[in-house]
Amino acid sequence: MRATRFVLSLLVLSIAVTAPIGAKSVPFKGSWSGVTVSADLTNFPVVAIVAEGSGELTHLGRSFMSSPHTTNVFTGETIGDQIFTAANGDTLTAFCAGFPQQQPDGTVVGGLDCTITGGTGRFEGATGEYVFFLVARPRTDGGPGFATEATINGQISY
Repeated sequence: MRATRFVLSLLVLSIAVTAPIGAKSVPFKGSWSGVTVSADLTNFPVVAIVAEGSGELTHLGRSFMSSPHTTNVFTGETIGDQIFTAANGDTLTAFCAGFPQQQPDGTVVGGLDCTITGGTGRFEGATGEYVFFLVARPRTDGGPGFATEATINGQISY
């Protein structure tokens, strides 16, 4: 009886520490292009921003991304979310943080470390991480904020 309990305990422990079946980590890469659609200066120097645009990403294909976030204009600290929506409506969500820095020409350059927090559809329960490396230039079309180009490079499990 003791041996049976011991074997059963080992089995339960091995199941608990083993990654779920199908939770293989695979590359998550792509590009994104977007613009600031709103910037709220109420809590200056921390600006509440929403950026939106589209990109091409592995596992999502052509997708739309909205990024509500805050940026401290003095330190560059940027914290917020990225919500990707695939063509079929499945979403992938991530939390991002970093310190992009303004350059002398007004361009902002830097990386955000992003942690995938889940999603819907095939991305329900997704995990992973990626770097969102951005180059943001002041808009010249009369809109607020910046026009941004970014590359995405990381891993995803879903």
